[in-house]
Amino acid sequence: MDIKGIFDKLLPILPIALIVAVVIIGITYLSYTLYRKRGGSKKATLSQFSALFLLFGWFVVVMVLTTFSRGANFEGWVNFRLFSDYINAWNQWSLSELQLIIFNMLMFAPLGFLLPLLGKRTHRIVPILLISLTVTLSIEFFQMFTRRGIFELNDILHNTIGSIAGYLLMSAIQDVVVHRKVKAQSLSKAFCIPLVFTLLFTGAMVVYHSKELGNLSIRPVYSQNMNQVEVVLNTELETDGDTVSLYYNDQIHNIEYANNIADLLQSSFNLSQKGSTRIDGYNRIWSLLDNSGNELIFNYNSKDGTWGFYTESNETVYMAQEDLNSYRKFYEKWLLSSELLPKGAIFSTQDDNTLRWDMKQSIKKIAFEDKDFFEGLIMLIPSQNNHMPIDVFYDMKENEFVKDVNIISPSKAYEEILKGKFYIYNNLNDGDKLIINDYELDYTYDSKGYYQPVYRFTGLVNDQHWEALIPAVIN
Repeated sequence: MDIKGIFDKLLPILPIALIVAVVIIGITYLSYTLYRKRGGSKKATLSQFSALFLLFGWFVVVMVLTTFSRGANFEGWVNFRLFSDYINAWNQWSLSELQLIIFNMLMFAPLGFLLPLLGKRTHRIVPILLISLTVTLSIEFFQMFTRRGIFELNDILHNTIGSIAGYLLMSAIQDVVVHRKVKAQSLSKAFCIPLVFTLLFTGAMVVYHSKELGNLSIRPVYSQNMNQVEVVLNTELETDGDTVSLYYNDQIHNIEYANNIADLLQSSFNLSQKGSTRIDGYNRIWSLLDNSGNELIFNYNSKDGTWGFYTESNETVYMAQEDLNSYRKFYEKWLLSSELLPKGAIFSTQDDNTLRWDMKQSIKKIAFEDKDFFEGLIMLIPSQNNHMPIDVFYDMKENEFVKDVNIISPSKAYEEILKGKFYIYNNLNDGDKLIINDYELDYTYDSKGYYQPVYRFTGLVNDQHWEALIPAVIN
């Protein structure tokens, strides 16, 4: 979820958070009043009550965002690997991942900002640190035991850093109020944490954009422990590398391309956009309306450049073969005029309701012919009521030849397997047996849209299918 999605979820719960905070602060005020009437000597100021009110509201919002807005879908998962989210964000080159890192810090900044207003005991950094750790640890444990989240050290780190950043900002403000002037030392403390992360993310962007090729999401966040795994190799591996083709596709991570497709759909079928574009992970989502007010969805996946266009009417269509063929002429004309259908695509029908066009290339041709090529498929379900399709899935890509690149040998790629440098959904455990039966040259897209050669290893893990992609380009 991106920042916009978080705020979309946050806005509806703000009234609830305020009501809960009002109720709790009312109970607290009544208790305080009774305490004073019975001779209590300690006084509470308006700023303390205000800070307490805001802290209660903040806590309700945080609990809803981090816990109660989720289903109990997690089986006590834990992640004790610090900075794994940075590595994942780098490998994926994901803006959403970076936003979540920042949001986890911003989410706890109000805690550190408001605590110094409660009293002298919270004017120092050590109590702020201890309180922040206690709160974030409690939330993480609650998430784990209710299966509504993952216990992550990264969240604890970023929540605590955010709270300290809020405390330093409040300390700078209090210094200005007390001394009636701005101190450079206080300002430097207030902005040191934001400055560090600004430099960190800016440096990452400079390094990323200075590289020719993009990052590969197939790289693992951390290596598997292969000392506890038995590895059996059932195939021969070549020891020499090779020189193969590198390609580029401009549909990958290209929002301008997605906007152009959205405009094409709107002009082709007389649609209008509803609201702004939403972001969900790699997906960019447009809500479109037809003349009757029916909603349609255009969804672009920036990671692989595919897109879908579909209605939410759940309309089911079955047609005779001759009826499907009758729709072919219209939709082929539209696809060709929109430059979406390459010449030579093979037409077929599927499932008694789908028009399909395919373009396939052999790996040998891709790797060694050094020519631009189309590859992929288009699937379209026509509507019987009008020319607007019920469903379109578009995965047709034009890959432009860039240059030849040197790649490592299969035996070198196998060494990466032995080091545990491959992605697997469930981690390997002590006593597992990995059997590697075969390998082949393959291709995958990186974060800049380059179609890079990789090695695909296949086999079994404890008699279950296993495969892994290993980067092949020599850097």
